[in-house]
Amino acid sequence: MQDTDPHPDNSTVLRLRRAIGAIGLTLPFVLVANVFLFDVPMQESISDFFFTELREVFVSAAAGVGLFLVAYEGYARRPAEILTDRLVSTVAGVSIFATAFVPTLCNREACYAPLALFDRLIPPAMDQLQQTIHFSAAGLFLIFMGITSLRLFTRCTSAMPDTHKQRRNLCYRFFGWTILAMVALIGFVKLALPDLGAVWDAEWSFTFWAESVALWALGLSWLLKGGTMERQIPFLFGAEAQ
Repeated sequence: MQDTDPHPDNSTVLRLRRAIGAIGLTLPFVLVANVFLFDVPMQESISDFFFTELREVFVSAAAGVGLFLVAYEGYARRPAEILTDRLVSTVAGVSIFATAFVPTLCNREACYAPLALFDRLIPPAMDQLQQTIHFSAAGLFLIFMGITSLRLFTRCTSAMPDTHKQRRNLCYRFFGWTILAMVALIGFVKLALPDLGAVWDAEWSFTFWAESVALWALGLSWLLKGGTMERQIPFLFGAEAQ
């Protein structure tokens, strides 16, 4: 599907997909680049960058993805379909908004000021609630992004998908399962092996890199759906996005 499509709505949808993909793909690189170039302290997770000079980068990226997802329409609802494009993208968009505006807890003595609005509204006695909301929202966002790649991006308007669509669907499934695998891995380590997880985070930022893998898979999936990768690798994916 080319940008010269006579239907402007189609071009808008493609741009939304590419924007979501670009943000997901580049955010970890931007954070790490600032660690090496500007001496920003490396964090144990992507969310922890909220308490560094990169707060605006983290919040802007999350809010941008959330806005695009809430605005995203996708395919029309099929009869008796529950997990529609509209429902999945809206839940994911609201979840990533919550992830950005209900920050994780700062475990350092000196945290980057000013406090978030949620910190000012909720007393310290409810810190556990804040932590639960943040991690639940982040997990829900990634889970629904995995569902999007596995269930929604693999849909086809043709009863007999061509070879290129079949190849793209293999990629969508790989990206989707990668996202869900990273969510499961992080959840298992955090809940079942908290002491080991704390050591891994302290020594080599395990949570950050697991989240980064999930975001890279998310970004590639949305870029593929937006037609970007078809242009770069036409012999593999074909020239028409589905």
